[in-house]
Amino acid sequence: MKFQVSLILVLICFYGCKNKNYPKLAPINTVTDTLYGEIIEDPYRYMENTEDTIVLDWYKKQTLHAKNIISKIKNRKKVIALQNILNEKNKEEVSRLKITNNNKFFYLKRNNNQNIRQLYFRDGFNGEEHFLFNPDDFKKGYVINYFAPNWNGSKIAIAITKNDLEIGDIIVFDVITNKLNSKEIKNCWPSALGGIRWLPNNSGFTYEYIPFIDKKEKNYLLNIETRLHILGQDVSSDMNLFSKSNNSEIDIKEEDFPEVSFKDEKSKYMFGSVSGASYYADYYYSLIERIDHKKISWKPLFKKEDLIKRFYIDDDDIIYLSAKGAENFKICKTSLINPNFENPKVLVEEDESSVITDLTLTNRGLFFVKTKNGIEAKLYQLNNKKEITSISLPKKAGNINVFSKGSIYPDLWIEIKGWVSEKERYIYNYDLKKFVEQQIVKKKGYKELLSDVIIDELNITSHDGVKIPLSIIYKKGVKLNGQNRVLMRGYGALGFSLKPALNNYLLHWLNEGGVYVVAHVRGGGEKGNSWHKDGSKLTKPNSWKDFIACAEYLVDKNYTSPKKIAISSASAGGILIGRAITERPDLFSAAIVRVGVFNTLRSEFAPNGKNLAKDFGSIQDSLGFKGLLEMDAYYHVKKSKKYPAVYITGGINDSRVVIWQPGKFVAKLQGANISKKPILFNVDFEGGHGFDASKNKKNEELADIISFALWQTGHPDYQPKK
Repeated sequence: MKFQVSLILVLICFYGCKNKNYPKLAPINTVTDTLYGEIIEDPYRYMENTEDTIVLDWYKKQTLHAKNIISKIKNRKKVIALQNILNEKNKEEVSRLKITNNNKFFYLKRNNNQNIRQLYFRDGFNGEEHFLFNPDDFKKGYVINYFAPNWNGSKIAIAITKNDLEIGDIIVFDVITNKLNSKEIKNCWPSALGGIRWLPNNSGFTYEYIPFIDKKEKNYLLNIETRLHILGQDVSSDMNLFSKSNNSEIDIKEEDFPEVSFKDEKSKYMFGSVSGASYYADYYYSLIERIDHKKISWKPLFKKEDLIKRFYIDDDDIIYLSAKGAENFKICKTSLINPNFENPKVLVEEDESSVITDLTLTNRGLFFVKTKNGIEAKLYQLNNKKEITSISLPKKAGNINVFSKGSIYPDLWIEIKGWVSEKERYIYNYDLKKFVEQQIVKKKGYKELLSDVIIDELNITSHDGVKIPLSIIYKKGVKLNGQNRVLMRGYGALGFSLKPALNNYLLHWLNEGGVYVVAHVRGGGEKGNSWHKDGSKLTKPNSWKDFIACAEYLVDKNYTSPKKIAISSASAGGILIGRAITERPDLFSAAIVRVGVFNTLRSEFAPNGKNLAKDFGSIQDSLGFKGLLEMDAYYHVKKSKKYPAVYITGGINDSRVVIWQPGKFVAKLQGANISKKPILFNVDFEGGHGFDASKNKKNEELADIISFALWQTGHPDYQPKK
């Protein structure tokens, strides 16, 4: 690798210069790399120094400018006002429900006048509600981002984090005595790294410990350990149970996530896994009775190449969901003691037209979900007689999740979601053979806002003849005259599916008379394992080419026109949106990306970058480099091009997407753009990826994004004040 550094100082004054749509352009300091014979020029490499005061000052000025521009959009506050009306109708909001095997209900709840969620408990669904814990009373500015009750619900491990940092502490709350053990376990991230897993005897739990959480550290997020905490013991004595340093006999890389879990409170086995940015992992197992040993003898179970997405233990058998030899997945069974993953017993064969997307095990049999094109879900039962029957649902479902207490209990719950219906939860009544609604809190006000909605579920021909599922949602009365404002979403990464679900973006967009569109492009998981593979690494161009084909279809069929299309995504979806506007800037009016990835050639050099390389590819080999180069939106920004309006956000404390990923892209785009459209960058100097942001902060961001998209697609009520 050769390095050639050339310094070009570009000094552009504030207003009165060539481009008035944003403040001073970032200076250029070009670093030139030669990789596999390709010359790569990187004019903003210096931005990767996250402590650079010049860069931080540029972020601040960009943010002030973005906020100033957005604040001038008329009716921006109308979005927040509607949210407040819905809050008034819905006095309470409940999330993250967890039910123990002895039927204790734990959940987070937020009243409409509260900004953060608090922890509550009921003894049974109809039991009296009890308040347990408010994180803000314990530490100001903290939120709960994960919790795990033990098997009998007598104690809860609670993960708290400041603002939106995600990485934080674990504390233990005693439900019986109503007391908190304020001894925190530091450097934890259970909401992202496998959770908190209680021992079957409730004496303690395992968790992932992160040795280095300072982003300035070279080893940030590397060499993570699974530790064992025993209640009543000092945290300093927690055992390093599973890690690279403790298990040299196992191939654990510094970027891997080693985890230890237990399937239920009756199990005699524990499982160690080595995972990363993938559904698939290497698994090992051992007897739980050996957990007190300083060195556990782990026996290999299966490899990530076996493509096992989920599994359950039934006595000494393992029942699992696999894509091996079945791109749409099959359900198999083999012995845990003498496993045969090459030739297992197949319980449910692959369906060529639908993907098996979820399953759970009860003592009444196996229940599983099949989903067609990522948007049409059905539920089935494989009973103890090995008969497969279809289970009648309370309503048509676009998205179903199934839950149970495990193979020794009969209880079965489902959650149903749709594009224009709130999540609904039901419990199955075996005697009546039907589902009975079991909602702790019912949402109000949404049905009225989403009446008379039409949903077109189509299959669009992409550039290579492959059919791409396309969901188009709009209210009755919309005319196909080419003049409709469209908000078009996609993701296409990491095998993640954009399943039907009502979100605030859809709600507000439809409320303003727009058309809401979701393109289920390759790279996601909507059509099985091959759908993911056909949009990753060297095949990644399929993702944005599918997206472009869907947009062209909307124009061809007079749903809209290019000046009326706003496109949006987040995180790894930044690759999709970034390449869509660099390949076809003429096709879109606006692009909006939350905390997005744009500079894939440099992603390995960011925190967690080595882990993401498992899905994105690595520059350490020529084919990986070729794929990363093609998907790099930052690299594909070209000078003197007319780009659409762009609104991008970033979080200074983001542990998933480092701030310079969107920062470099914005800097280069501003320097290259010759259209009169704004390129705005809004940086959250306190927050991270957005998962744990407060209600108020999320509402402000929603208002920014919706009003920007309406402005740029020509809504007369959302134009800037003069």
